[in-house]
Amino acid sequence: MRRCIAIAILTGLLLGPDRAPACSFCPGSAQRNTLGKDFEQASAVLYGTLASARLNTAPGALPGSGSTDFHIAKALKAAPNLDTPKSLTLPRYVPVLDPKNPPRYLMFFDVYKGKLEATGGRAASPALVAYLEGALPHRSKGRPDALRYYAKHLDAADPAVAEDAFREFARSTDQDIGQIARELSPAFVRRLVQQPKLEPERLSLFAFLLGGCGGAGDANLLRTLAERGGDNDRALDGILAGLIHLRPKEGWELTYALLGNTKQHFNARFGALRTVRFYHGWKPKESHPHVLHGLNLLIPDGDLADMAIEDLRQWKTWDLTQNILAQFGKKTHDAPITRRAIIRYALCCPLPEARGFIDRIRGQESETIRDIEEGLAFERQAIR
Repeated sequence: MRRCIAIAILTGLLLGPDRAPACSFCPGSAQRNTLGKDFEQASAVLYGTLASARLNTAPGALPGSGSTDFHIAKALKAAPNLDTPKSLTLPRYVPVLDPKNPPRYLMFFDVYKGKLEATGGRAASPALVAYLEGALPHRSKGRPDALRYYAKHLDAADPAVAEDAFREFARSTDQDIGQIARELSPAFVRRLVQQPKLEPERLSLFAFLLGGCGGAGDANLLRTLAERGGDNDRALDGILAGLIHLRPKEGWELTYALLGNTKQHFNARFGALRTVRFYHGWKPKESHPHVLHGLNLLIPDGDLADMAIEDLRQWKTWDLTQNILAQFGKKTHDAPITRRAIIRYALCCPLPEARGFIDRIRGQESETIRDIEEGLAFERQAIR
């Protein structure tokens, strides 16, 4: 059941509408916009306070509807060819509990028919506004420079600042994150890793960052985290990747041990698989032998073989074809998802043994093959 949930979540992330670059260690956090992204997409960004909230009491009005005044203190981004007003009315009721200490909001606007139209907003402290303003010149200099700025705010006292800084990493590529990881202070990142009750995505990212800048003691820390189990299993991809960066032989051996142990919890083995996928994407040439060895450990395991086979198919990596085809028909690999994965792989593989395999099973699997071929045709059209 947990495996099915994980697959469903990942499928939703991969097929969802937001295809922005994302860190492999925190794909879930990459789905929401950051302040910087909201800033870039808006025509105007204004900071101010709310006042005079009014419920709409007219007959037939929607319950809870109304309006609220927005008094503008600062224009972080003015709309082109429009004067910024001192105040405007938002078509939404937002309670103001203490008029002497009104809520501060950062509001985002588009221009519609020559007027500002609110598209979103969030409660914002002065610290959050200062953080956003400080980020803007770094964003204009490229992603690595922006990440150096955001890294300094990963432990900010204001939770909204720390959350947004983390989300900026989540929306960055592995290459950009790997580039700046080596520049960070090991002591600073070590404190991040050792924060109590860290969410798995944060622990995964921080562990990888520590692997990029840490030393021997940090490798010991990452090894301890990898062997702790429990919730840490959901952060194993970053923990193992950090350990591999510091101690390649030890890190890969631990990754293989997790992948090859069928008694391990699914979360632990899936975390090790995500580490393999990460290295394939981050350093494909250097990690190729390790990636092949890791996936080869999963192919004889009917519970996880389909994942490894599908990865190899999508990467157009045909080195393990013989082992993959040999699993077809085994009782351990008789689940429909696994049988279809093997057939799909063989249909895409250009090697003669794959074509021979399809010829041998076409009579008994004609309907399945036809169905998979239609799916592959749709997949190719979608890629175009």
